[in-house]
Amino acid sequence: MNIRCTIMLSDKGVDEELQWLEFEKFPIWEACGADRGRLREIASRSGGPLFEPDGRNGWATGFMREGDRLMDRARSPAIGDLEKADLYDQAALYYGIAKMPSAETPAKRQAYQRQRKALAEAGPRFPFTFRREEIPLGDRKIVGYYYEPGQPREITRPEAVLLTGGADVTKEDVHAVALQIVRDGMACLSVDMPGTGESEWKLRPPGTDNVYDKAIKYLAGRGDDPGRIGMMGLGFGGYWAIASAATCPELKAAVNCGGPVHRTFSHESLKKLPGYYKLALSSAMGYDPADFDKALGILGEFSLLKCVDLRRIDIPLLSVNGSNDPVVPIEDLFIIAEEGGVKQDEWVFQEDGHCAPHRFPEWMPRAVDWLANRLGGRDRMPRPDIVQL
Repeated sequence: MNIRCTIMLSDKGVDEELQWLEFEKFPIWEACGADRGRLREIASRSGGPLFEPDGRNGWATGFMREGDRLMDRARSPAIGDLEKADLYDQAALYYGIAKMPSAETPAKRQAYQRQRKALAEAGPRFPFTFRREEIPLGDRKIVGYYYEPGQPREITRPEAVLLTGGADVTKEDVHAVALQIVRDGMACLSVDMPGTGESEWKLRPPGTDNVYDKAIKYLAGRGDDPGRIGMMGLGFGGYWAIASAATCPELKAAVNCGGPVHRTFSHESLKKLPGYYKLALSSAMGYDPADFDKALGILGEFSLLKCVDLRRIDIPLLSVNGSNDPVVPIEDLFIIAEEGGVKQDEWVFQEDGHCAPHRFPEWMPRAVDWLANRLGGRDRMPRPDIVQL
């Protein structure tokens, strides 16, 4: 076993790591269109995303091969645009799985390039506007994907949502969520969290840079309705949705799914993180995966109770998670109201994990509906029953 895997896996075996992935990640990938049988077949032949992922039957190699197969089918002249778009989406999904949790090896970086290529080729075939956006910020730029509904609406300027993922999820990986947003009649800008994807920034506490503030102002300043801007964050992206709700006056509603708030950033909690997330966080902060101890010192400064005044949040906020989240203690969801003084809607799903993956097909579209309603759009589906702890 190489040095990276020795540190990232710690005392967890490869089999245990794969079992953890099956519980925490596979349900969302399946909900987004991955075939359950193919997922398990490719994963079982590999040593997981942390152990020799670039090997002949490695995680990155195997899932990239599946993406290649779907890309070849999508490029066939014998099928129509809608089928092509679906195949490109599936290819992008498998390329995204191949690069998980961070594009730190040659094969994973190649998979990420192919994932971007798949979405670029799919773009002209979507029944809505889809394009790559580059937003200047100082001498760097924020790269994102912009989605806009293709059908005319009674409202000339649609609501707009800033969408962002977490430490292991790039803007390409939240494509399925962006599709739900645009199908609900809203525009969407998906961007990478600092330290991930194509971001030119490293992951640092709020106030270090203003990436999300700039992206929100960009949405408010373009053709979308400047009075109806929302934000949705998954995983660590939920952290940024909460922080932005406290600091960006342009926001009118926000959704936090599985965002760390305070207790996650204790030394004890961080040391217990699965190797998968230690790798993702170390990479996002610009450290070698073997330097998670170095990342620990900075991560301890991220507590939202210390670096953001949560009492400034006066917009509708929805927080979603599973009660058994092994990454973000469920107390972090409740602490937003109990210690931050924030009035929020809370959807807690019993015995589910990080970002409630087993209930993703239920909560994700309804959370988008919740956001659309709070931004002033037409009535959509009612929220699901809230499961109380």
